[in-house]
Amino acid sequence: MLVDMRLSSGHKVLFVIAIVYTIALTLGSLIRPIHIVETPISNIDKLLHAGAYFGLTILWIMWMIFKRSNKNDISLKLMRKIVLGVVVITILYGALMEVLQGTLTSYRTPDGWDILANTTGSILGLGACLIYINKSRMLKS
Repeated sequence: MLVDMRLSSGHKVLFVIAIVYTIALTLGSLIRPIHIVETPISNIDKLLHAGAYFGLTILWIMWMIFKRSNKNDISLKLMRKIVLGVVVITILYGALMEVLQGTLTSYRTPDGWDILANTTGSILGLGACLIYINKSRMLKS
């Protein structure tokens, strides 16, 4: 019983973290950008985009899998559907943020390279999750 309560509260904490992260990413995408310092790395913002969407994808996949696995042993087929569904949603979310930058703000412009960077981060998150899922499955058997 105590384990079930911990899993349930862990699931809730993970959900709150994923929501807060998503809100922060939305605000960061739509507020006026702050110019801090010049960096010698060109296109560092593309790396930041990829990293942000990698994190977003990982958080939501972890939450979805954790949510399902609390109820019963989740099948590999269902797990793959969840992972792919989350990736599709995060890619669409990244594209939507770029469109909203061009329509809701006068100080930001949509950028196809940002969409590509967001998509790359989501796909890398997918890859990391699939590696983790496959490794943990192999360890269980």
